[in-house]
Amino acid sequence: MSQKKIYQIRKQIDKIDNKIINLLGLRKKKVIRIAKYKTKKNIIDKKRIEVIYKKLKILSRKNKIDFKLIKNFWSKLINYSILIEKELVK
Repeated sequence: MSQKKIYQIRKQIDKIDNKIINLLGLRKKKVIRIAKYKTKKNIIDKKRIEVIYKKLKILSRKNKIDFKLIKNFWSKLINYSILIEKELVK
């Protein structure tokens, strides 16, 4: 593969990475918004987390992505969201 082709593909990957970052920013805004409606008792919703992982397992299979990678990433994302909510909820 030529260096030019590698560069073109990397540019496409960079665009995808930018979209992912933008989507994560939007997700954070929603986490902040939903925190306004939560109490300390209901910050962690284990049933919701379980549903999320079930959906992700299906999506990871569909997209041929190792579920371990997806679960690891989402675990960090969920924990980050919980930390944000804990800081905001009174």
